[in-house]
Amino acid sequence: MSIPKGESSTCIFCRILRGEEEGTFIYRNSKVSALLDIHPLFEGHTLVIPNTHYSDISDVSPESLTEVMRVAQMISNLMIKNLNAEGINIMHSTGRPAGQTIFHFHVHVLPRHTGDDMEFQRWWFSRSHRASREELDALASKLLSK
Repeated sequence: MSIPKGESSTCIFCRILRGEEEGTFIYRNSKVSALLDIHPLFEGHTLVIPNTHYSDISDVSPESLTEVMRVAQMISNLMIKNLNAEGINIMHSTGRPAGQTIFHFHVHVLPRHTGDDMEFQRWWFSRSHRASREELDALASKLLSK
């Protein structure tokens, strides 16, 4: 079988989208799908993926990125309403150093409840380094240089 342009024969998400592997979909349209993560960090942990294969944030089309975030917002609202989530994390990783293990662009939508994971909370709230104005200005110049 030939794989259409924008799909990968080895990508697990592309295989799930084609029905070659199992997935529990909670939303699908012609551009984006949302499915439950098989290794959930929290109950309801959902992945939102474009139906076209993009490896990461650097090559996803602006249109697909917009649709992914629209669906992430919709899923977040469902989690608040139906799972009584008190908060939501939306996370993405690009590249192995950032923790990316599946190289098909996706975002994680995580329903959160007070006290559900104190290690995560401790990490988030313990960020102790505060950058100086000079460090921030120098970094902004570096990021914006051509």
